[in-house]
Amino acid sequence: MFKFAALLGVLTFVASGFKYNPDAQKPSPEPPFRHNPKTHHEKLWDSAKINASQVFRIDKSISLYLDNKGRYDGVENMRNGGVPSAVVFVLHGRESTWSFRKHLHEGSPLTGRTKWVPIGRPLATPKNGSSYTFEESAEDALYKLKDLENKVDWSECNDSLYNIEKYNGLGYLKYHKDVLSPYLWSGTQHYTKGKYVADGKFSSTAVDKQLGTCAILKRMQSRGMAIGFR
Repeated sequence: MFKFAALLGVLTFVASGFKYNPDAQKPSPEPPFRHNPKTHHEKLWDSAKINASQVFRIDKSISLYLDNKGRYDGVENMRNGGVPSAVVFVLHGRESTWSFRKHLHEGSPLTGRTKWVPIGRPLATPKNGSSYTFEESAEDALYKLKDLENKVDWSECNDSLYNIEKYNGLGYLKYHKDVLSPYLWSGTQHYTKGKYVADGKFSSTAVDKQLGTCAILKRMQSRGMAIGFR
């Protein structure tokens, strides 16, 4: 009898014109943290737009992330406050074109220590005695050499983007302020030309052909994937 009366009450309430809106019950998400005034990287991130010609290419690369997400998650979970798996992925793309046979530091083969800057990493010998794994290389690059779990707040846009750029080098910020780093912005309207073609050697006419880390991260975020920051 009680159940019938309760149901009758609900039906009467609905018939009165009330429309249930489930979204009205959900608190709106907090806006992403931004400094006031916004920092250099925050302003660029918030205004960045992916070049339409690069969307298919970016989505194709993201499929590699989805196929191998477990490995990138594993690198993130090596430490509390570890580098977000999406960030590990975009660094891997820039340094090694997503090859699991190359070092995350700078792209040389895992069959030996790194050949380019930083030279001679990892310091430890391979656990299997012959060749490093991607995970051994990533742990050394991100946590032993860079110590990124203790120095970076990966929930903040500025911290994240500054340290992604720093991973490659701050030459653009220090010496070529008229060129935004392609390591971040290639594939967006923020980059057209100019790049370091070798360590310490800058060309104002060279064009970076790789996808920038931010172009990929922006697309991942727009597709509803967590990237660590907003």
